Amino acid sequence: MLDLVQVISLTMLPSALARRCSAFLHHKPIPSPHFVRRPATTRQTTQISQNDMSTDICPLEFDVGPYNAAEVRTTTLEQIASDDEFLTKLHLSIDYWKKNKYTSAWLNVPVHRARIIEALSNTTLGFDLHHTNSTQKIIVMKKWLRGDKRDLIPPFATHQVGCAGFVLNDRNEILLIKEWTGPYTGSGRTPSKQWKLPGGLLDAGESLEEATIREVYEETGVSCDFEGVLAFWHRHGLKFGKSDLYYVCLLKPRSLELITCPVEISDARWMHVDDFLEGEDHPLITHVLKCSFLLKDGTENKIGKSENVMRLKPQAKMVTGAVQWPGRSPYPTYTCAVTEK
Repeated sequence: MLDLVQVISLTMLPSALARRCSAFLHHKPIPSPHFVRRPATTRQTTQISQNDMSTDICPLEFDVGPYNAAEVRTTTLEQIASDDEFLTKLHLSIDYWKKNKYTSAWLNVPVHRARIIEALSNTTLGFDLHHTNSTQKIIVMKKWLRGDKRDLIPPFATHQVGCAGFVLNDRNEILLIKEWTGPYTGSGRTPSKQWKLPGGLLDAGESLEEATIREVYEETGVSCDFEGVLAFWHRHGLKFGKSDLYYVCLLKPRSLELITCPVEISDARWMHVDDFLEGEDHPLITHVLKCSFLLKDGTENKIGKSENVMRLKPQAKMVTGAVQWPGRSPYPTYTCAVTEK
């Protein structure tokens, strides 16, 4: 998994590595099935006078989002070249939305119209920055409209989601990597000191299964089959104040040949679990071996390297299933199942 400090220099890295952080850096909104278009009333003139101060019509075209939110898309703002005209219409639209019990107002401002942000965020209009969409080059502003109620709009994404591949072959060897540390360019790069699991951040729209298989293949060249989730952690206080969900997924390799990514990976190898417990101390891998597979330290507890030894099985794992609501696509759902011995 990438350290988030490396995210800062993402633009300097090749596309394979850049994609690894896209779930964190590039928010791509998923169209909601609940949006309903509300057209603006046609006007004979582009100028709005004080006589137009009616809340029976809404000057701005908007969509109705979840929880009765009013969302003004970038296309609406693009159709109004004058900032002053847009702000005037926005004042009237806010009156309309309040009268008609909309809970919140959302503005999608294209970056080339960023000069309008100061006016939107002043005390008169009172819009707050919610997030930016770097993919579509949009600044999203929001305003809570229910003055008699507490603002219930959640902050933008608070978590990043990562995954690690616990690739276990039939010889009870796990696939381990070492990463490069230091700047990407130059000769001063050194291998990381500790062996770790291959993995990284999920891309937008990826499942755990898809992301883990992709990450392992990109870093080591090993194609795998997904078997389930063994463990995950939930930690806080990362770069930019984000929290982290990191899933360790059990994979079975289809081949053993290693073809490492030279940009990210300094070394990769297969290591028997006995050798790992005897000579390595990576906390997460040790936790999984001891808690999921019930392995212990010490010579007397070794499972051995005989060809007659079966591939280890975890005590339990979360297997892939699906939950589906009528009219919607199924959601990948991971449910704990006891492993048959």
